[in-house]
Amino acid sequence: MAESTFKLYSKRRRSRALLAQAGLGVLIVALLFGISYAAVRIIYGQPLLRARAAVSAAPPAQPGGVPAPGPALESQPHAPSVTAAVSVQAWNTETPVERTLDADVTASDARLLAVPENGRVSDDYFRDALFIGDSVTQGFAWYPEYRDWMRVCAYKGVNPQSILQNYVGQRADGTKIEMWDEINVQQDVANIYILLGANALLQQTDDGFLKFYGELLDKLRVRFPDTPIYVQSITPTTQEYGEKKPQLEREHLKLINNAIAKLAVSKGLYYVDLWEVMADENGYLRADLAGSDGLHLLDGSKYRPWLDYLAAHTIYSAHNAQFALADGGAYR
Repeated sequence: MAESTFKLYSKRRRSRALLAQAGLGVLIVALLFGISYAAVRIIYGQPLLRARAAVSAAPPAQPGGVPAPGPALESQPHAPSVTAAVSVQAWNTETPVERTLDADVTASDARLLAVPENGRVSDDYFRDALFIGDSVTQGFAWYPEYRDWMRVCAYKGVNPQSILQNYVGQRADGTKIEMWDEINVQQDVANIYILLGANALLQQTDDGFLKFYGELLDKLRVRFPDTPIYVQSITPTTQEYGEKKPQLEREHLKLINNAIAKLAVSKGLYYVDLWEVMADENGYLRADLAGSDGLHLLDGSKYRPWLDYLAAHTIYSAHNAQFALADGGAYR
Protein backbone atom coordinates (compact mmCIF):
# COMPACT_ATOMS: atom_id res chain seq x y z
CA MET A 1 0.00 0.00 0.00
CA ALA A 2 2.80 2.35 0.96
CA GLU A 3 4.62 1.52 -2.26
CA SER A 4 1.58 2.28 -4.48
CA THR A 5 1.05 5.58 -2.64
CA PHE A 6 4.71 6.52 -3.19
CA LYS A 7 4.42 5.73 -6.91
CA LEU A 8 1.27 7.85 -7.21
CA TYR A 9 2.98 10.72 -5.39
CA SER A 10 6.05 10.43 -7.62
CA LYS A 11 3.90 10.40 -10.77
CA ARG A 12 2.06 13.55 -9.67
CA ARG A 13 5.32 15.28 -8.82
CA ARG A 14 6.75 14.47 -12.25
CA SER A 15 3.57 15.79 -13.89
CA ARG A 16 3.82 19.05 -11.96
CA ALA A 17 7.50 19.36 -12.86
CA LEU A 18 6.77 18.81 -16.56
CA LEU A 19 3.94 21.35 -16.43
CA ALA A 20 6.22 23.91 -14.76
CA GLN A 21 8.94 23.28 -17.37
CA ALA A 22 6.43 23.69 -20.20
CA GLY A 23 5.20 26.98 -18.72
CA LEU A 24 8.77 28.21 -18.30
CA GLY A 25 9.50 27.29 -21.91
CA VAL A 26 6.51 29.28 -23.16
CA LEU A 27 7.59 32.27 -21.05
CA ILE A 28 11.15 32.13 -22.42
CA VAL A 29 9.88 31.96 -26.02
CA ALA A 30 7.58 34.97 -25.39
CA LEU A 31 10.45 36.96 -23.85
CA LEU A 32 12.76 36.14 -26.77
CA PHE A 33 10.08 37.21 -29.24
CA GLY A 34 9.50 40.45 -27.33
CA ILE A 35 13.21 41.24 -27.17
CA SER A 36 13.63 40.51 -30.89
CA TYR A 37 10.64 42.71 -31.75
CA ALA A 38 11.97 45.60 -29.64
CA ALA A 39 15.47 45.24 -31.10
CA VAL A 40 14.20 45.37 -34.69
CA ARG A 41 12.10 48.50 -34.02
CA ILE A 42 14.99 50.24 -32.24
CA ILE A 43 17.41 49.42 -35.09
CA TYR A 44 15.00 50.96 -37.62
CA GLY A 45 14.34 54.02 -35.47
CA GLN A 46 10.74 53.10 -34.79
CA PRO A 47 8.85 53.64 -31.50
CA LEU A 48 8.23 50.57 -29.30
CA LEU A 49 4.69 51.76 -28.51
CA ARG A 50 2.34 53.65 -30.77
CA ALA A 51 1.17 56.87 -29.16
CA ARG A 52 -1.84 58.96 -30.11
CA ALA A 53 -0.68 62.51 -30.64
CA ALA A 54 -1.68 64.87 -33.36
CA VAL A 55 0.61 67.58 -34.62
CA SER A 56 -0.69 70.35 -36.77
CA ALA A 57 0.69 72.37 -39.58
CA ALA A 58 3.74 74.65 -39.71
CA PRO A 59 6.27 75.46 -42.41
CA PRO A 60 9.85 74.08 -43.15
CA ALA A 61 12.39 73.06 -45.88
CA GLN A 62 15.97 72.49 -47.02
CA PRO A 63 18.35 74.56 -49.22
CA GLY A 64 21.98 75.05 -50.17
CA GLY A 65 23.66 75.36 -53.57
CA VAL A 66 26.54 73.23 -52.37
CA PRO A 67 27.43 69.63 -53.05
CA ALA A 68 24.07 67.92 -53.41
CA PRO A 69 22.61 66.60 -50.13
CA GLY A 70 22.22 63.08 -50.63
CA PRO A 71 20.55 60.59 -48.54
CA ALA A 72 22.93 57.68 -48.55
CA LEU A 73 20.20 55.17 -47.81
CA GLU A 74 17.13 54.07 -49.71
CA SER A 75 14.14 56.06 -48.51
CA GLN A 76 11.44 54.39 -46.45
CA PRO A 77 7.75 55.34 -46.50
CA HIS A 78 7.17 58.08 -43.93
CA ALA A 79 4.65 57.58 -41.19
CA PRO A 80 1.33 59.36 -41.76
CA SER A 81 1.33 60.91 -38.30
CA VAL A 82 3.91 62.39 -35.97
CA THR A 83 3.78 61.21 -32.38
CA ALA A 84 5.70 63.85 -30.48
CA ALA A 85 3.14 66.34 -29.17
CA VAL A 86 4.28 68.34 -26.17
CA SER A 87 2.22 70.80 -24.17
CA VAL A 88 4.07 74.12 -24.36
CA GLN A 89 3.30 77.83 -24.21
CA ALA A 90 3.73 80.21 -27.10
CA TRP A 91 5.73 83.43 -26.84
CA ASN A 92 3.80 86.00 -24.82
CA THR A 93 3.48 88.69 -27.49
CA GLU A 94 0.96 91.51 -27.33
CA THR A 95 0.14 91.40 -31.02
CA PRO A 96 0.76 88.53 -33.42
CA VAL A 97 3.53 89.18 -35.93
CA GLU A 98 2.29 89.34 -39.50
CA ARG A 99 3.00 85.99 -41.15
CA THR A 100 3.81 85.21 -44.75
CA LEU A 101 1.99 81.87 -44.76
CA ASP A 102 -1.45 80.59 -43.71
CA ALA A 103 -3.41 83.04 -41.57
CA ASP A 104 -5.32 80.23 -39.87
CA VAL A 105 -2.97 79.42 -37.02
CA THR A 106 -3.69 77.47 -33.83
CA ALA A 107 -1.96 76.93 -30.52
CA SER A 108 -0.13 73.98 -32.05
CA ASP A 109 1.28 76.00 -34.95
CA ALA A 110 5.08 76.07 -34.90
CA ARG A 111 5.14 79.74 -35.86
CA LEU A 112 3.63 80.65 -32.49
CA LEU A 113 6.57 78.96 -30.77
CA ALA A 114 9.25 80.69 -32.87
CA VAL A 115 11.62 83.38 -31.62
CA PRO A 116 10.04 86.74 -32.55
CA GLU A 117 11.85 89.58 -34.28
CA ASN A 118 14.01 91.32 -31.71
CA GLY A 119 16.16 94.13 -33.00
CA ARG A 120 19.21 93.16 -35.03
CA VAL A 121 22.81 92.15 -34.37
CA SER A 122 25.86 92.60 -36.59
CA ASP A 123 27.73 89.85 -38.43
CA ASP A 124 30.30 89.84 -35.63
CA TYR A 125 27.68 88.08 -33.50
CA PHE A 126 28.10 84.97 -35.68
CA ARG A 127 31.88 84.74 -35.33
CA ASP A 128 31.61 82.76 -32.09
CA ALA A 129 28.41 80.91 -33.03
CA LEU A 130 28.46 77.25 -34.07
CA PHE A 131 26.36 76.04 -37.01
CA ILE A 132 25.49 72.31 -37.09
CA GLY A 133 23.70 70.69 -40.01
CA ASP A 134 23.78 68.91 -43.35
CA SER A 135 24.58 70.03 -46.89
CA VAL A 136 22.10 72.90 -46.65
CA THR A 137 24.07 74.44 -43.78
CA GLN A 138 27.33 73.55 -45.55
CA GLY A 139 26.87 76.61 -47.73
CA PHE A 140 28.18 78.72 -44.86
CA ALA A 141 31.42 76.71 -45.02
CA TRP A 142 31.45 76.44 -48.81
CA TYR A 143 31.03 79.96 -50.14
CA PRO A 144 33.82 82.55 -49.72
CA GLU A 145 31.42 85.12 -48.27
CA TYR A 146 31.27 83.10 -45.03
CA ARG A 147 33.76 80.24 -44.87
CA ASP A 148 36.71 82.18 -43.45
CA TRP A 149 34.87 83.60 -40.44
CA MET A 150 31.92 81.31 -39.62
CA ARG A 151 32.28 78.13 -37.59
CA VAL A 152 30.41 75.28 -39.29
CA CYS A 153 30.13 71.59 -38.41
CA ALA A 154 27.96 70.43 -41.31
CA TYR A 155 28.19 67.19 -43.26
CA LYS A 156 26.80 65.87 -46.52
CA GLY A 157 23.89 63.41 -46.16
CA VAL A 158 23.88 63.54 -42.36
CA ASN A 159 21.00 62.85 -39.96
CA PRO A 160 20.80 63.12 -36.14
CA GLN A 161 21.38 59.40 -35.61
CA SER A 162 24.65 59.37 -37.54
CA ILE A 163 25.99 62.31 -35.48
CA LEU A 164 24.95 60.58 -32.24
CA GLN A 165 26.80 57.43 -33.31
CA ASN A 166 29.86 59.48 -34.30
CA TYR A 167 29.94 58.29 -37.90
CA VAL A 168 32.52 59.73 -40.27
CA GLY A 169 31.05 62.72 -42.11
CA GLN A 170 32.09 64.67 -45.19
CA ARG A 171 32.79 68.36 -44.70
CA ALA A 172 32.18 71.07 -47.30
CA ASP A 173 35.82 70.81 -48.47
CA GLY A 174 35.50 67.05 -48.99
CA THR A 175 37.58 65.99 -45.98
CA LYS A 176 36.23 63.33 -43.61
CA ILE A 177 35.94 63.44 -39.82
CA GLU A 178 34.06 61.77 -36.98
CA MET A 179 31.12 64.13 -36.63
CA TRP A 180 30.39 64.19 -32.90
CA ASP A 181 34.11 64.35 -32.13
CA GLU A 182 34.41 67.54 -34.18
CA ILE A 183 31.40 69.11 -32.47
CA ASN A 184 32.55 67.99 -29.03
CA VAL A 185 35.94 69.74 -29.22
CA GLN A 186 34.51 73.17 -30.07
CA GLN A 187 35.41 75.80 -27.48
CA ASP A 188 34.15 79.30 -26.62
CA VAL A 189 30.82 78.79 -28.39
CA ALA A 190 28.41 81.63 -27.61
CA ASN A 191 25.35 80.43 -29.57
CA ILE A 192 24.47 77.22 -31.41
CA TYR A 193 22.31 76.93 -34.55
CA ILE A 194 21.22 73.48 -35.67
CA LEU A 195 19.27 72.42 -38.77
CA LEU A 196 18.71 68.74 -39.60
CA GLY A 197 15.90 66.68 -41.09
CA ALA A 198 15.87 66.42 -44.88
CA ASN A 199 18.13 63.37 -45.06
CA ALA A 200 16.52 61.73 -42.03
CA LEU A 201 13.01 62.03 -43.48
CA LEU A 202 14.20 60.24 -46.62
CA GLN A 203 15.90 57.52 -44.59
CA GLN A 204 13.66 56.71 -41.61
CA THR A 205 10.22 57.22 -40.15
CA ASP A 206 9.06 60.56 -38.77
CA ASP A 207 9.04 59.11 -35.25
CA GLY A 208 12.53 57.70 -35.68
CA PHE A 209 13.87 61.07 -36.84
CA LEU A 210 12.25 62.94 -33.93
CA LYS A 211 13.51 60.37 -31.42
CA PHE A 212 17.13 60.71 -32.52
CA TYR A 213 16.84 64.49 -32.94
CA GLY A 214 15.64 64.77 -29.36
CA GLU A 215 18.55 62.64 -28.14
CA LEU A 216 21.04 64.79 -30.09
CA LEU A 217 19.59 68.00 -28.64
CA ASP A 218 19.91 66.49 -25.16
CA LYS A 219 23.52 65.59 -25.86
CA LEU A 220 24.28 69.12 -27.08
CA ARG A 221 22.70 70.58 -23.95
CA VAL A 222 24.90 68.40 -21.74
CA ARG A 223 28.04 69.30 -23.72
CA PHE A 224 27.20 73.04 -23.91
CA PRO A 225 25.14 73.55 -20.73
CA ASP A 226 25.09 77.36 -20.73
CA THR A 227 24.95 78.02 -24.47
CA PRO A 228 21.68 79.14 -26.13
CA ILE A 229 20.67 76.56 -28.75
CA TYR A 230 18.52 77.64 -31.71
CA VAL A 231 16.72 74.79 -33.49
CA GLN A 232 15.88 75.93 -37.01
CA SER A 233 12.93 74.69 -39.04
CA ILE A 234 13.62 72.41 -41.96
CA THR A 235 13.73 74.76 -44.94
CA PRO A 236 11.07 74.70 -47.71
CA THR A 237 11.46 72.91 -51.03
CA THR A 238 10.10 73.80 -54.45
CA GLN A 239 6.76 72.37 -55.52
CA GLU A 240 8.48 70.19 -58.12
CA TYR A 241 10.90 68.74 -55.59
CA GLY A 242 8.09 67.94 -53.16
CA GLU A 243 6.22 66.08 -55.89
CA LYS A 244 9.29 63.91 -56.48
CA LYS A 245 10.04 63.43 -52.78
CA PRO A 246 6.75 63.27 -50.81
CA GLN A 247 8.65 63.08 -47.51
CA LEU A 248 9.84 66.64 -48.23
CA GLU A 249 6.68 68.11 -49.71
CA ARG A 250 5.14 71.25 -48.24
CA GLU A 251 2.39 69.80 -46.04
CA HIS A 252 4.55 67.06 -44.59
CA LEU A 253 7.32 69.54 -43.79
CA LYS A 254 4.80 71.77 -42.00
CA LEU A 255 3.74 68.80 -39.90
CA ILE A 256 7.32 67.89 -39.03
CA ASN A 257 8.28 71.48 -38.23
CA ASN A 258 5.41 71.66 -35.75
CA ALA A 259 6.87 68.64 -33.99
CA ILE A 260 10.40 70.12 -34.10
CA ALA A 261 9.14 73.39 -32.60
CA LYS A 262 7.43 71.58 -29.73
CA LEU A 263 10.44 69.35 -29.21
CA ALA A 264 12.79 72.34 -29.00
CA VAL A 265 10.65 74.44 -26.67
CA SER A 266 9.89 71.48 -24.40
CA LYS A 267 13.66 71.14 -23.85
CA GLY A 268 14.16 74.84 -23.07
CA LEU A 269 15.71 75.56 -26.49
CA TYR A 270 14.74 78.19 -29.07
CA TYR A 271 12.87 77.51 -32.30
CA VAL A 272 13.53 79.61 -35.42
CA ASP A 273 11.02 79.61 -38.28
CA LEU A 274 13.09 79.96 -41.46
CA TRP A 275 9.98 79.74 -43.63
CA GLU A 276 9.29 83.41 -42.86
CA VAL A 277 12.30 84.32 -44.97
CA MET A 278 12.67 81.36 -47.37
CA ALA A 279 9.10 80.45 -48.35
CA ASP A 280 6.98 82.25 -50.94
CA GLU A 281 3.30 83.10 -50.47
CA ASN A 282 2.35 79.51 -51.34
CA GLY A 283 4.75 77.89 -48.88
CA TYR A 284 7.38 76.76 -51.39
CA LEU A 285 11.09 77.64 -51.54
CA ARG A 286 11.35 81.12 -53.05
CA ALA A 287 12.23 81.00 -56.76
CA ASP A 288 14.90 83.68 -56.31
CA LEU A 289 16.67 81.53 -53.69
CA ALA A 290 16.29 78.03 -55.14
CA GLY A 291 19.07 76.10 -56.80
CA SER A 292 18.45 73.75 -59.70
CA ASP A 293 17.62 70.76 -57.47
CA GLY A 294 14.78 72.52 -55.63
CA LEU A 295 16.25 71.71 -52.22
CA HIS A 296 19.46 73.75 -51.87
CA LEU A 297 20.06 77.47 -52.23
CA LEU A 298 21.36 78.78 -55.53
CA ASP A 299 24.64 80.39 -54.46
CA GLY A 300 26.41 82.23 -51.67
CA SER A 301 24.41 85.43 -52.09
CA LYS A 302 21.20 83.48 -51.32
CA TYR A 303 22.50 82.68 -47.84
CA ARG A 304 22.45 86.38 -46.98
CA PRO A 305 18.67 86.57 -46.33
CA TRP A 306 18.99 83.52 -44.04
CA LEU A 307 21.80 85.11 -42.03
CA ASP A 308 20.00 88.46 -41.87
CA TYR A 309 16.88 86.72 -40.57
CA LEU A 310 18.84 85.02 -37.80
CA ALA A 311 20.45 88.36 -36.94
CA ALA A 312 16.98 89.82 -36.36
CA HIS A 313 15.67 86.86 -34.32
CA THR A 314 17.94 86.42 -31.32
CA ILE A 315 17.21 86.28 -27.63
CA TYR A 316 18.53 88.96 -25.33
CA SER A 317 21.70 88.28 -23.37
CA ALA A 318 24.58 90.42 -22.19
CA HIS A 319 26.79 88.69 -24.75
CA ASN A 320 24.38 89.26 -27.63
CA ALA A 321 23.64 92.86 -26.66
CA GLN A 322 27.19 93.97 -27.46
CA PHE A 323 26.51 93.21 -31.14
CA ALA A 324 23.17 95.05 -31.38
CA LEU A 325 23.02 97.55 -34.21
CA ALA A 326 21.94 101.06 -33.26
CA ASP A 327 19.50 101.25 -36.19
CA GLY A 328 18.31 97.66 -35.82
CA GLY A 329 15.24 98.42 -33.73
CA ALA A 330 14.60 97.74 -30.06
CA TYR A 331 16.75 94.99 -28.61
CA ARG A 332 14.58 93.96 -25.68
